[in-house]
Amino acid sequence: MRNTIRNTLLIILLNLILLQGMAQKVALVLSGGGAKGLAHIGVIKALEENNVPIDFIAGTSMGAIVGGMYAAGMSPQQMIDHFNSEAFDTWLTGEIEDEYQFFYKREADDAEWVNVKFDVDSVFSAQLVPTNIISPYQMDFAFLQFFAQPSAACGYDFNNLMVPFRCVASNIEENKAYISRSGDLGSAIRASMSFPFYFKPIEINGKVMMDGGMYNNFPVDVALEDFNPDVVIGSVVVGNYDKPSTDDMISILQTIFMTNTDYSIPDSLGVLVKPNVRFLELLDFSTPNSIVDSGYVAAIREMQPIKDKIEREVTPSEV
Repeated sequence: MRNTIRNTLLIILLNLILLQGMAQKVALVLSGGGAKGLAHIGVIKALEENNVPIDFIAGTSMGAIVGGMYAAGMSPQQMIDHFNSEAFDTWLTGEIEDEYQFFYKREADDAEWVNVKFDVDSVFSAQLVPTNIISPYQMDFAFLQFFAQPSAACGYDFNNLMVPFRCVASNIEENKAYISRSGDLGSAIRASMSFPFYFKPIEINGKVMMDGGMYNNFPVDVALEDFNPDVVIGSVVVGNYDKPSTDDMISILQTIFMTNTDYSIPDSLGVLVKPNVRFLELLDFSTPNSIVDSGYVAAIREMQPIKDKIEREVTPSEV
């Protein structure tokens, strides 16, 4: 009888320990940072290889792209392959791929031989000033290709993605951050990475949206509020900007549009991974593999502190 009671109590105790471990949730937060953000892929790769669970993801700008791809079901290797592909080059140049040229370039059906329209007011219109340097058409089409199916599969609720996901954009009409929790995944990510003057803004729910880094470039607060995780792992590839240079328009734009961000995580809350990518320019995607490797090395360096905080493991095959 005593043995039966003892065994029962032991089983209950083991189950409680198991449930406690399973209840622990881990959030991954990815900063913005342009090309530097490819290092986030290396961080994810290192976490997967070391059986570190990723239960939630929140990201801004490039962190939203990488986080969104992973949340939608892409593996680190699939992301690496994409950023090494010729198709990705079209995102940066705005050039339309040859196979789609016909749909963008062909004239609409019209029997007229000549059609000349002239409006004096249009000559001095503010619309003559471009809103973006890079043409958005190929990028918008690519986002549709990547994210339309995951959006539909999750019922347009980002909690139902493979990994629950949040990303931050900037509502420039109301001068505040906008948190995407539902809707079209591609549009949410596209809004989050629309750096002023480089990429054309888009509208979500009738509001004009631009790069989320304008108000929150490292959304730890969003992850805490929406997911209430036990542990936060942060990947940061940027810092607050130095004094701008009169010879560097990018540094001027960054200073104008990007507010200072708190890029820290308290030791009691989690672990901060800081890949060494400071040497990179905003849109220097010429060496994607080395950028990814920087993130991998930085994450491996912090792996023991990460494992010290996390009680459970999830293998890559389980993911």
